[in-house]
Amino acid sequence: MQKKRPTKASEKSGDQRLHLDQWLPYRLFIIAARVAEPLADYYGPRYGLSQAAWRILATVGDKPGMSARQIRHAAGLDQFATSRAIAQLCELGYAERNAAERDKRRAEVHLTRQGQTVLADLTKICLSIENELWAGLSEKQRGELNALLDVIDKGSVGIASRGLRAIAGDAPAESIPDDQ
Repeated sequence: MQKKRPTKASEKSGDQRLHLDQWLPYRLFIIAARVAEPLADYYGPRYGLSQAAWRILATVGDKPGMSARQIRHAAGLDQFATSRAIAQLCELGYAERNAAERDKRRAEVHLTRQGQTVLADLTKICLSIENELWAGLSEKQRGELNALLDVIDKGSVGIASRGLRAIAGDAPAESIPDDQ
C-alpha cells in the first residue's frame, strides 16, 4: 500500500507538520543508508576504509587526477573529511598524491594499482546492489526515475548555492541561523 503524500491542498490548509517518512531528502537518505551499511560492513574490515575514503576511492577511480577541492565537491564531503580520507587512502597504498604536470602547485590524486584492484572488487558489489534496486522497475521506469533524479539533483544544487535563508522565505527569521 502506498503512503499518502502531502498535496498542495494540505499545504494550503495549514498542515505544517514534517512527515519525516514522506520528506523526500529523508527518504533518499534512508535508501542510501540501507545500501551503504552492508557495503561498509564489507569494505571496512576487508580494506580498512572509512566511508569517506570509500567515496573518494570511487570518485578518483571514476575521474583520476582530481584535486582535493574537486574531490570534496564531487564526493559531497567537507574539507576536513576529504583531507583525512585522502591521507588514509595514501597510507593504505590505495592512492597517491602528486604535483600536476601543468601546474606544480596543484596536487592531483590517482589510484595506485592496489587501489584499482580494491575498486574493481567493490565495483562488482556495487553493481550487484544497483541491479537489485533496479530489478523491480521496467526499463521505462528506470529511464523516468533517472530523469526525475536529474531534476531533483539540479534542485539540490540550487538549494546549496542559494543557502537556507533564500529558500526558507516564510520560515520564522529566528529559526534560521545567521551563518547561512
